[in-house]
Amino acid sequence: MRLHDVSKGASSDDTPVLTEQQLRDIQRVSLMMLDDINEICQKYGLRLYIIGGTAIGALRHKGFIPWDDDIDIAMTRKDYLKLADAMRAERSDKYTVSDARDKENYGRLIPKVRLKNTTYRTVLEKDLDDCGVRIDIFLIENTYDSKLLRTLHGGMCMFFGFALSCRRLWMHYDEFSKLSGGLSFKVKSAFGMLCSFASIERWAKWTDWWYSCCKKEDSVYVTLPSDGKHFFGELEKRKKLLKGGKVDYEGRELLVPGNTDHYLRKHYGDYMKIPPKDKQLRSKYLEFDLGAYGTGE
Repeated sequence: MRLHDVSKGASSDDTPVLTEQQLRDIQRVSLMMLDDINEICQKYGLRLYIIGGTAIGALRHKGFIPWDDDIDIAMTRKDYLKLADAMRAERSDKYTVSDARDKENYGRLIPKVRLKNTTYRTVLEKDLDDCGVRIDIFLIENTYDSKLLRTLHGGMCMFFGFALSCRRLWMHYDEFSKLSGGLSFKVKSAFGMLCSFASIERWAKWTDWWYSCCKKEDSVYVTLPSDGKHFFGELEKRKKLLKGGKVDYEGRELLVPGNTDHYLRKHYGDYMKIPPKDKQLRSKYLEFDLGAYGTGE
């Protein structure tokens, strides 16, 4: 669950919201997927951290936030690439893996593992062919020890990330224009039009290259530039972030980042306080079919 996920909550149109049964089914299937991913990680010595709403759920509920429908994890890029290769080699009968390198991902930067033969299409994925139930993987990137190089790295990441966002807005101009017509929207639309000389997939690959350009695996700092506070807001010391601590999540022992309290307060404020009922929002969806993984209810 991300703070900026506009697919949450009741809609002003006729777009349906997950029922209680659908929500329980999504959570059950997501846990199965998490177990399969974690099994691969353990097999190859890869470190998987739960973050975002998933980390809040672990600390506050010892599992899912009751109204949450997804699982967010984070991995170093080095470990993610090994995971992606292993999933494609060993679990291709059950899962697909997509990231910024894929044309059919339409410019999305956050890698996703999706369950085949399922459909869970949210309002944010109208343009995707593959809309299976997903787990998002936020990439932990190296950055430079030199303050000058780190600032340059961050600046380029911010620029390309912004350009990609504007390019996507221009690509879906007709849809977004119905939701917003303010000055910020007009400025971003104009910049997106200027960026349209290259495809959104090309912009995603350029952005992904800048995110990953530092290859120093023992750098003092790391960052999660695709997360909500972007490069500079997500900058953390490697030893603190990657140290990790174990928590209970739905009866499973999983890792959270070593600075979890700092990380969660930075993103969510008093994350241990349960929000009021009107803020406990479920996702809207366009298509929902769990196939053989559903309960049939």
